[in-house]
Amino acid sequence: MTTPPVESHNADADAAENQRLDSMWAQRCATLSRAWVQVRYHRRRQRFFDLADKFTKSITVVLGASLMGKYFVDWLPWLATAITSAGLLALVFGYSERKQLHKELAEQAARLVADIERVPVGGLSFERTAGWNSDYAQLAAKAPPPLKVLSLICEREQAIAEGQPDHVKQPVFWQRWLSQVKG
Repeated sequence: MTTPPVESHNADADAAENQRLDSMWAQRCATLSRAWVQVRYHRRRQRFFDLADKFTKSITVVLGASLMGKYFVDWLPWLATAITSAGLLALVFGYSERKQLHKELAEQAARLVADIERVPVGGLSFERTAGWNSDYAQLAAKAPPPLKVLSLICEREQAIAEGQPDHVKQPVFWQRWLSQVKG
């Protein structure tokens, strides 16, 4: 005589375990994807502020050097105003501080990615996935308010990297062009 209830019990236990693993895997993948989006976002912001800082310094040096030429004597008040304005931009907007903040946030997001990738499927647990979600929430809490279009661009890049190019619609050209300055 066979024992179908035991097989049924084993099948139910296996199904429950598979569902549990699927749930943890889905949480892991969602957190991993969001962390990658953060890496992309903060690296782009870091690059933007680095370029803005270098551009401002370059303009200041070029305008300062132009003051030494005798051909620019008539333009002296305008050049002095431009130099002061460029220096003021760097001071007020704090490009280098913002660049450093986004660098640190990108590194923190990359560490989260590494922590998630380090754990094999057999090592997944709800405690680990909850820990990763907590780390992600702490990262998001430290970050300045995100720029919406830039976030969408980074999310789209990540979706394409994951093989889901239709997951996020690409913003129109002018939105992409202004994504670093317009929220």
